[in-house]
Amino acid sequence: MPRDLDSFDLRILECWQERGDIGPVEMSELVHLSASQCSRRMQSLRAAGHVSRISAVLEPEKLGIGVSAYVLVTLRSHEPDWLETFNRRIDALDEVLECQSLTGEADIILKVATRDLASFNTLLVRELLAAPEVATARSSIILENLKSTTALPTRFAREKPTRS
Repeated sequence: MPRDLDSFDLRILECWQERGDIGPVEMSELVHLSASQCSRRMQSLRAAGHVSRISAVLEPEKLGIGVSAYVLVTLRSHEPDWLETFNRRIDALDEVLECQSLTGEADIILKVATRDLASFNTLLVRELLAAPEVATARSSIILENLKSTTALPTRFAREKPTRS
């Protein structure tokens, strides 16, 4: 049975989302606990699965990435073999940053990042539209990044679900 998160745990998680490289000493200054208590709580939160991984957020422009886009994909079939083949294909494409299954008109949404329009076109035509599993793909290029975060709202952990 997972333990309830208290206000210190939630504050640690909030700080961790902003600064994944923070250690217990710096964390202790932000959440007002001792460094040893922060260290124990950080280890406990990881062990309980509240933190799936820590990663660095890189600057796309510094890596030569000039085009980001969303691609809505409709599959030809929903047979398990077709889905597995499509998933393997997507896993092999490092331009694909995210891939989610959807309800509604499209089956899949991809977030992709490429060098330029030419490389985006190659990805779209040669990798996605040429795939036998794909019926259609519609793309929207991101013009301006207005908000981008990996931080999840922690307030839902504080609120008790209401019963209807």
